Formats: sequence, structure tokens, C-alpha cells
Amino acid sequence: MIKLLKAGFFRLKKDTIFWLFIFFTVVIAIFSLIRYKIGGDMLLNDAINEFIKYIGLLISIFVSIFVGKEYSQGIIRNKIIVGHSRTSIFLSNLIISIIVSILCELIYILLVFSFGMLLLEKIQISIAQLLMTILDTILIIISFCSIFNFIAMMCSEITITTTICIILFIAMYVAQASASYIAKSPKYGTNTYYENGNAYIISQYPNPNYPGEQKVKIAQIIYLSIPQGQAEEIEDNNLEILQQMPIYSITLIVIVNFFGVYIFSKKELK
Repeated sequence: MIKLLKAGFFRLKKDTIFWLFIFFTVVIAIFSLIRYKIGGDMLLNDAINEFIKYIGLLISIFVSIFVGKEYSQGIIRNKIIVGHSRTSIFLSNLIISIIVSILCELIYILLVFSFGMLLLEKIQISIAQLLMTILDTILIIISFCSIFNFIAMMCSEITITTTICIILFIAMYVAQASASYIAKSPKYGTNTYYENGNAYIISQYPNPNYPGEQKVKIAQIIYLSIPQGQAEEIEDNNLEILQQMPIYSITLIVIVNFFGVYIFSKKELK
């Protein structure tokens, strides 16, 4: 495993897609700072959490191309010939993908934090929220890497792999949005009036479009099981939801990688 990791990191030095990952991370950090500064009175913690919405797409492209090259250049076959186990090959690619992705997340945070301290309002969340946000962010990144590494290791064609990964990212985003709409449906509507910029509730009434308790619970499970859904919740900073998210992430990571290792061990290499 150590030899595989060393070889993988050596490849990164000369890998264009790795440097493009870092380049786009820096670009997104700059645009986030500009956008939040122009928006006025924006919090630094909101800007720091911005990247988690985009990193999944960058991971899908990086992993599909980086791992896909191992098939196109015959690297995987060579690894097996010299005696490396398929489990080690699968997991080494996953670990490299995770480390690269977390590195880019750290680069983004470092840039935004360094310049945001001068341009934006200070961080205004509790220590507990901050720690849970860090943990959830890491687990979301590992979830993305697990999903896209699974696809890249199953498919031998780099073009097909990249296409599938990007389409899947978009599909998960759409699924998250649909599940969110149901999961966050209010049980009651309200009659309100506004005075001096404040909202006052006059009365409540049953929401005629409420989908029902069972559908809402199912939608909540689906919503929090999708990395994009968790990324959206990080922006909301609801501590109760943040504390639930690791359970969904860890479950997804274990299931995806278990089946990934099993299927790859049976895969016939051409």
C-alpha cells in the first residue's frame, strides 16, 4: 500500500488535472471573496463554507481522469502483475483522491480566511458548530471521493467515466433539491403582518400541500444521504442537523467502498 501511495503522489507532481484542481480552487476562493464583499455585511464563516457546494464537481472530474489514466496507460494491470492486491489498488486511489481533495479544501479555507479577516465580518458561530462543520466537511469530501472512485474503478474508459461522474453529480444535485423541497415542507402555514421590518404571526392553519409525516421522513433521509444535501445544511449551520450528518456520511462511505472493493476484485481487466 505504501509503495502504491508513493507512486500515486509521484504521478501527481506531473499531472495536469491535479494542478487544474488547485487552480480552480484558488479562482473560486477569489470570486467568493469578491461576491461576499460586494454583497455587503457578509460573515466570514459563510464564505468559508461556500466551497463545499462546488468541490464535488471538481472531485468528479479529478478522480475520473486521474484514476481513468491508470486504465488507459495500463498502470492498473502493471500493479497487479508486480503483486499488488486489488484491494490495495482500490484503496490507494481512494486515499490519494481524499488527500488531494482535502488539500484543495484547506487551500480554499486558508485563502478565504486570510483575506476574509480583512474584508468580511468575523466568524459568528459557536465552537461546537465550527467543530461539527469541519467534521461534516471532511466526511462530505470523503463521500464524494468514494462515489467517484467507485465509478472510476469500475469503468475502464476514461471518457465514459468522466461523463458518468459529471452526470451523476448533476443528478444527485437535482435529487437533493427535490428531496429538500419535500423534507422542508412546513406542516402549517401562517398569516403574518410586518411592522418596522419585523414579522408577527397572527394565526396558523394546516398546510394543504403538506405531503404527510411518512413522506417527509423518507425525503429527509434521502436528502441527508446525498452529499449535496449535507453541503446545503452546512451553510444553514443548524447544530442538530450537523450532529446527525456523520451517521449518513459514514454509512454511505462504508457501503460504497465495501461494494467497490468487492466488485473490483471480481472485475475482468482487459
